[in-house]
Amino acid sequence: MEKCNLCRIKSELCNSHAIPDSVFRSLFKKGNGQAIKLSSNERSPNCKSQDSWATEQLCNRCETKLNINYDQYGLNLLRGKVGEIEKGSEGVYFLNIDTLKFRSFVLSVFWRGAVSEHENYKTIEVSSGFLELIRSSLVRSAKVSKNSCTVFVQRLVDTTEGGFSESNLRELVVSPFPRTYEVRGHLYSSITMIFLGFCFEIFPSPIHSSEKISQFALGSCKSSYTFPYLEITEIPEVLDLMVSSLRKVNQGLSNV
Repeated sequence: MEKCNLCRIKSELCNSHAIPDSVFRSLFKKGNGQAIKLSSNERSPNCKSQDSWATEQLCNRCETKLNINYDQYGLNLLRGKVGEIEKGSEGVYFLNIDTLKFRSFVLSVFWRGAVSEHENYKTIEVSSGFLELIRSSLVRSAKVSKNSCTVFVQRLVDTTEGGFSESNLRELVVSPFPRTYEVRGHLYSSITMIFLGFCFEIFPSPIHSSEKISQFALGSCKSSYTFPYLEITEIPEVLDLMVSSLRKVNQGLSNV
């Protein structure tokens, strides 16, 4: 037996997911049991896969706890089953939601990815102190303090002619990737995750220097949040992946 990453008690471990398993199950269902895998590695061909990025890391008790306390609420919100939704010209407005609980869901996914040994989460590199802060909150079934970090969430769109539909964007899952920004002379690092048609960006060092930034920080308002629209083609990391994958098709490096 090995130690559970959450409660740290020796136990039989589950095959645990960071990005929830239901996200992958939906992809596999639509793809006759498989999803299309694209890699930024120029030598890796486009191919089909049944990999849901799971590793043994949580005991059954902790797996169930995270599923009930965080995943159920977060996934229902992302699927439009929680609160009231209004679509505007600049984003999607969610009313009557618990933004701190939703924020904790995002951070629970982030934490599971950070402690996972799966290769698709290896790019998540943050301090052990930040991970311990999240872990201790999850162990106590508590909401992660909104002052511990800054989280932004945006709704993916594609307004280009013949571009991706909303349904297409919901089927896109991208391995987390790092970024660095300069805000008023200070450098901030972030990790971005993409799934279910949303882009989640986590800054382990909270950003307090801009009122505009604070306005779009998840949890700044406890009962509502505006998910600003984000063009999928304006994410350089994703655009580069698409260009690379198209090049592989032209080079015969594609099995799909």
